[in-house]
Amino acid sequence: MSILQLKTIINLLSKLGIVLFFLEIYRILLLLINSSSFPNFGFYEHIVGIWFDIITVALYFLPFVVFSLLPLPKYLEKSRTIFLLIVFSLTSSVIYFFNAFDVAYFSYVCKRSSYNYLVHILTIEDTNVLAGDFLYEFWWLIVFFIFSIFFSVFVYVKCKNVTVDFRKTKNYVILFVTVYCTVIIGRGGYQLKPVNIIDATNYSSIENASAILNSAFTIIKTYDLKGVEKKKYFSESKLNNYFNPIQTSNPQAILNGRINVVFVLFESFGSMYVGPNNPESYSPFLDSILEQSMYFENAISNSRTSMDALPTVVSSIPTWMNESFILSAYSANKFQSIPSILKKQGYISAFFHGASNGSMRFDAFASAADFDSYFGRSEYNNEKHFDGNWGIADHYFLPWTIERINKFKKPFFSLIFTLSSHHPYTIPKEFQDKVRRNPKDPICATISYSDLAFKLFWQKAQKQKWFKNTLFIFCADHVGPTNRKDRTSLSHAFRVPIAFYHSSGKLPSIKKNISFQQIDIMPTLLDLLNLKTKYYAFGTSYFNPKKQPKIVYSQESLICFRFGKKPLTWNDQLDKKWNKEDQLLIRQMKAIYQHYTTDLIENKMIP
Repeated sequence: MSILQLKTIINLLSKLGIVLFFLEIYRILLLLINSSSFPNFGFYEHIVGIWFDIITVALYFLPFVVFSLLPLPKYLEKSRTIFLLIVFSLTSSVIYFFNAFDVAYFSYVCKRSSYNYLVHILTIEDTNVLAGDFLYEFWWLIVFFIFSIFFSVFVYVKCKNVTVDFRKTKNYVILFVTVYCTVIIGRGGYQLKPVNIIDATNYSSIENASAILNSAFTIIKTYDLKGVEKKKYFSESKLNNYFNPIQTSNPQAILNGRINVVFVLFESFGSMYVGPNNPESYSPFLDSILEQSMYFENAISNSRTSMDALPTVVSSIPTWMNESFILSAYSANKFQSIPSILKKQGYISAFFHGASNGSMRFDAFASAADFDSYFGRSEYNNEKHFDGNWGIADHYFLPWTIERINKFKKPFFSLIFTLSSHHPYTIPKEFQDKVRRNPKDPICATISYSDLAFKLFWQKAQKQKWFKNTLFIFCADHVGPTNRKDRTSLSHAFRVPIAFYHSSGKLPSIKKNISFQQIDIMPTLLDLLNLKTKYYAFGTSYFNPKKQPKIVYSQESLICFRFGKKPLTWNDQLDKKWNKEDQLLIRQMKAIYQHYTTDLIENKMIP
């Protein structure tokens, strides 16, 4: 590389470096103004924050990089200079504005702005009313915002543009390599999916995640995603008469002592092919355990995908919007989870999933949900057992989890997410002749295989000292895909097995007509563990006498499931006459959904 070409790269990095500098300054301002929200933000967090800033600059300035290095005839250089100055000024101004806005506004919402939320704030009628007070309080921030723009432009002008001759082949190579590197940096590396908002919790606590991120990053990541629209059907006083997500546990004293918990979340184990009373079940071993359990045969999945299911079962936060909670701007909210609640009771927690680390952002969510440790394909560390597609095959990974659990301090909470009953439905060679198959649905063979893998897990678990003092939870993340036309109705599309098992046999049996849902798991578990605590959840405990509708979200509608009756579908656009029973259900659904939209937007998801 010639000296002239090296100068071109240095010149470009110098211009972008001033933007990185001011992004860090805006972060420091955010920390100073909101110091109580970030008591433990240290040097390491600043370094991680700078990495997110670099990603942001790569995303926003990609066009600038392209036109800065694009080889052009000499007579176009003057036009390029003017054009680049305009692009640089506008792009840096937008980035600074987003971050300056959050320096002032963070204290109100305790999270970084998303695109929809920023638009909401800037367009609501209250903005005009509050503008005067806002400007008066943060006049210095406006001055700094203007200063940051002018100083950046000043530095930019001082770094004079270098001519990129279109006749030299090396310049085209430099353009390609630099753009390629910028794209890779913009996605955060070569991992499975581009870095997103929730990935900040991979590197820090949920409390510090907002300061690690910058607002320009969160806004561009939510630009094309539709968040929830705030609903207001009832006054505050009337709203909580129908539903209040802030609840208090009701210890049942069914089980004694400090009880361990192992939660097995089965991939795609829909009730159409699973369950002791199902003649077409492909999970005979699991069925035999369910028969000894507090088993909800009429259980509903609030989820359609694995990413939806995780916050649903761990934190009682369903995805009642068009984007997964994990991928949404709301994933940066402060929220409770089973691990975070149990940690206060002396529990340690671990998340097990045999997929490649980073898959579906489970590791990031596990960190946000306050799991103490995460065990994935990397931690398993034996590529001989890789299934060639998703991760470590279930019959290897599930028994291996017990070896790790044996090292845990008691009491513990472990969530184990199975893997193999997922497209492309790979069956290990040694199990090819052992599984049951269905020519209409290839998923059945992998359900059969995962059931055999679960049997290996269970037989090994029974030999452990902690087994008799452990409460097991079994649940499917969602209903798997099917090729059968007779299995596509709503009654099949959301039904999953959910059960609680304890070797003492003391858990109550459940009548078939009792409905249950994934978001009810956390409240029910807290009651069974005899913990007296307040918590935030959209579900209710099985032991709570006040039952709530069992709700799923689909096509921007809420669907309420009722045993023995047709599901009730409701949205704001439906205009029809409802009978009295339906009217009550709709009022309850409205109250729940009002809390959901309001609390997600306003970051009010803890007691």
